[in-house]
Amino acid sequence: MRVKKKFEKELVGIGQKIREIRLSKKLTQSGLASSCDVDIRTIQRIEKGTLNMSIKILFLISESLDVHPSELIGLVNFDAEKTDC
Repeated sequence: MRVKKKFEKELVGIGQKIREIRLSKKLTQSGLASSCDVDIRTIQRIEKGTLNMSIKILFLISESLDVHPSELIGLVNFDAEKTDC
């Protein structure tokens, strides 16, 4: 799914957090992809912020990284009142 411009910043932030935690655990993108049963390109695109991942993948990643899903998205500055969904 192509990311709308207005959510790029948030998705990049989530991707950066995933990458940061993955690296702190000395896990490769390939290793994370394998443990989540997804293609390595999926992890690469998530970490770059170019893929709007599903909640299921978010949960799989958080489980693989042994963190709560909120840790992956909690530091992202998201203002729901400014969206016009």
